[in-house]
Amino acid sequence: MEIMNSSIVFFSSTDFGASILEKLIEENENVVAVVTRTDKVRKRGNKVDMTPVKKVALEHNIEVLEYDRIDDEGKAKLKEISPDFFVVVAYGAILSEEVLNIPKISPINIHASLLPNLRGASPIESAILLGEKKTGISYMRMNKGLDTGDVYRKIEVEISDTETFDTLNEKLLNVTNESINTILKDVSEGLEPIPQEGESSYAKKILKDDTIIDFSKNAVDVKNMINSLSTHIGAVAFIESNRYKFFNARTTDLKLAPGEIKCDGGRIFIGAGDATVEILNIQAPGKKRMDTKSFLLGNNLEGFVDGKDN
Repeated sequence: MEIMNSSIVFFSSTDFGASILEKLIEENENVVAVVTRTDKVRKRGNKVDMTPVKKVALEHNIEVLEYDRIDDEGKAKLKEISPDFFVVVAYGAILSEEVLNIPKISPINIHASLLPNLRGASPIESAILLGEKKTGISYMRMNKGLDTGDVYRKIEVEISDTETFDTLNEKLLNVTNESINTILKDVSEGLEPIPQEGESSYAKKILKDDTIIDFSKNAVDVKNMINSLSTHIGAVAFIESNRYKFFNARTTDLKLAPGEIKCDGGRIFIGAGDATVEILNIQAPGKKRMDTKSFLLGNNLEGFVDGKDN
């Protein structure tokens, strides 16, 4: 369903955005340029990393504009392109009011929560971390605030007890890819958004300290924390001052002290405040991620989480 061949400048820097860009291209939408964050150079090996969105754009010969923030040169370039739409999906920088006024139709932001709940940088992780039962996608008319604009449409998605970032991310991508063309068409034909209603909350950027597991918390909270970071980041525990990452977890009725580790039958259990968490995937320092059964063939973790970095 083409939106009358309206020209689109697509802003994003993430895998989530790359998938949506692929969908727009597949549906023959007129994406005339992509705006993304600048390439980063890894310290190890000086390898240059481009954003997933840039990779997709280059594969399809779409012009790429790289800005960590839109400077005067960027503003001039966007005004020269003079698109009908900006579509913004986790770009990673605030757009000024001057930039937001460039397209002929007000810019649309695709945000992975049911606004005004979980505004900000980590809505998918935060929904799992907080034990939410549902989340969704909000199509918002952008303003200069942080995810405060009026909303064109919200689409709900249920969150299961075993949800991880990966599984929830996929659910949200699926509903976005199923709905985006209809939304853009409706907006181009005059669909009006409505103001956000209800109490707002904020999903802050995840920092290094936010990835360290506190096993004094109850088992459900620990399980949710691990799963909220699985598998794009990884939750961290220190064992004998070595930094391990845990991915995918579930709660069990086994009784262990908080932070106590027990390995049995190819399974790893760690005590939490009220019950026990089973770790399903683990990454040892300097090693690749693997399932716990494979890991325990050549390793042992009996003891306690000590919470210390070496």
